[in-house]
Amino acid sequence: GGGEHHDTSVYNNIHQQLLPSPLSHSVADRQSLYNTNIMMLTTATRRIASKVATSQSKGMSTVAFQTATSSFADVTPAYVAEAPTPTISELGNGVKVVSLFGGSATGSSYTSVRVSGVGSRFDKVGGEHALLANLTGGEVGREHLSFSSVAAASSALTGNVAGDVEAAKAYQISKVANSSYETQMMDQVHFTAYQNSPSGNSLANALEGTADSISSLSASSVSSLGANVFGSDVCVVCTGSGEHDKLVEEVDNALGSLKSAGSGKEVAAVGEKAAFIGSDIRIRYDSHDTATIALAFEGASWTDPKAMPLALMSTILGSFNVSSGLGKDVSPALCQEVAINGVASSVAAFNLSYSDTGLFGMVATAPDNKLDDLMWYAMPNFVRLAHGISEEELVRAKITLKARILSSLDGDIATGEEMARQMQTIGRVMPLAEMLARVDALTMDDVKATANDVINDQDHALAAIGGIHELPDYNWIRRHSYMLRY
Repeated sequence: GGGEHHDTSVYNNIHQQLLPSPLSHSVADRQSLYNTNIMMLTTATRRIASKVATSQSKGMSTVAFQTATSSFADVTPAYVAEAPTPTISELGNGVKVVSLFGGSATGSSYTSVRVSGVGSRFDKVGGEHALLANLTGGEVGREHLSFSSVAAASSALTGNVAGDVEAAKAYQISKVANSSYETQMMDQVHFTAYQNSPSGNSLANALEGTADSISSLSASSVSSLGANVFGSDVCVVCTGSGEHDKLVEEVDNALGSLKSAGSGKEVAAVGEKAAFIGSDIRIRYDSHDTATIALAFEGASWTDPKAMPLALMSTILGSFNVSSGLGKDVSPALCQEVAINGVASSVAAFNLSYSDTGLFGMVATAPDNKLDDLMWYAMPNFVRLAHGISEEELVRAKITLKARILSSLDGDIATGEEMARQMQTIGRVMPLAEMLARVDALTMDDVKATANDVINDQDHALAAIGGIHELPDYNWIRRHSYMLRY
């Protein structure tokens, strides 16, 4: 009675153990748990690989078969299994200080400061958090701000913002006006999907505001944004060369004055879950000979067990651009059909996670007279994830996802940003070996179950702009989110 269902439950049990309440353990306890987890995940992976070897080898290429039947432990290189672990400290007010230094105390160092509880989601006017980021050299996200130095973060959070506000507003308005249609449609699909969210806690807000909302901002609009930030909302990560104790002292001097939220504050907590609403927004220009669309289903939060299967599903769907040079030789089935039939110049799957929800879907640009064909090929590729794909596609997607994980840690700056994100979204830095083991432990059943929850017969949100006269209506797309199978 064990089999693949048992292996899947192993994965889900480990996920539930570590992610939903990441602050229920001390920093040291959370960091040490992963050794046992890797052993359990590796055992599950070996059992799954054995089933693949006995039931699927005839339909797989030699490379895919050899890859699928190699366990995680057999193929893990030393630079993964023996990757250094970061040093983590916590100030009295809750600020997390993380370092991953090399052997030398001298040389270049790179700092990443991530602040949660701020970002475009919490805009009340529109664009104020993006303006604060522009004035302090930071970057805005929907649920966070990031800075490249402790000094910049301190200035932003303590209200000591220097700079020409009017010049920063003009720059931001120009940036919004000249943003790509893909960027605009991603804003619009958030707007329509979360249109009923309350003011001050809305994923419907544009990432950097609108021209009108930015124009209405003043210096006082941004100087007080850090007033409600607690120490536990801040994570400082430093990589490269340096000494951890000196880093802690520097952070304490700059951010030690932030107020404490007390004990028990959940990672990436928000006041109210965002409600996803099936809907669409269409901006039609008959003079345009192309159109850009963003199609999204409700996805998963950072700590949802569906988060990793959704990441794998986005890799299965893949991405294609007519200028990439791969042409019809691109691997993912959706991209092959797009390329062979010439129904779009670009298509890319996305998987976005937030503290309480997420979006999973695709963004595409296509000729105005190919939109009906594009949706005809796209929707079956989404829906078939709920009914099963080939083992070779699954293996290839796992390899690609692991390559993406490795590339996200390519360099000290990227590594620091990723560690800061993990500390604030799952409450710990997940070791590289564990991340890869989690990918290997995913099964076909995980993909099918997740797709059944997210895609199969589910409402969607859509945003489109351009020559969209051939884009099927909402009901047509909704009807094609499931198959009638007898």
